Amino acid sequence: MKMLIIIGAVVTTIAAGSFATGIVSYNSCGYDPETGNYLYDNNKVAAYGTMDSARECALQGMLPDVIANRLGMYGDEEAQIEGTRIYYTDKQKKEEMESKKEK
Repeated sequence: MKMLIIIGAVVTTIAAGSFATGIVSYNSCGYDPETGNYLYDNNKVAAYGTMDSARECALQGMLPDVIANRLGMYGDEEAQIEGTRIYYTDKQKKEEMESKKEK
């Protein structure tokens, strides 16, 4: 009986850990597409990710709109230019993915 309880606890722990890991792994750049929050270190939440995180999403065509709309809003001219590049990279990748779906 004790062995079943231990096995059950281990399985539950593994399942919970897999679920938590899966939340971030669906989006390798770490953004939650619904809220625009950045998830890191086992789903800790930050209001904003880094430009590198945004670029990673953009390269996959996964940059949430809420992030794309605020890219380059703050910062110096260089940050604004980089934000614009990331925005258009994401837009281009999404268009490529959409055209592949239509075929």
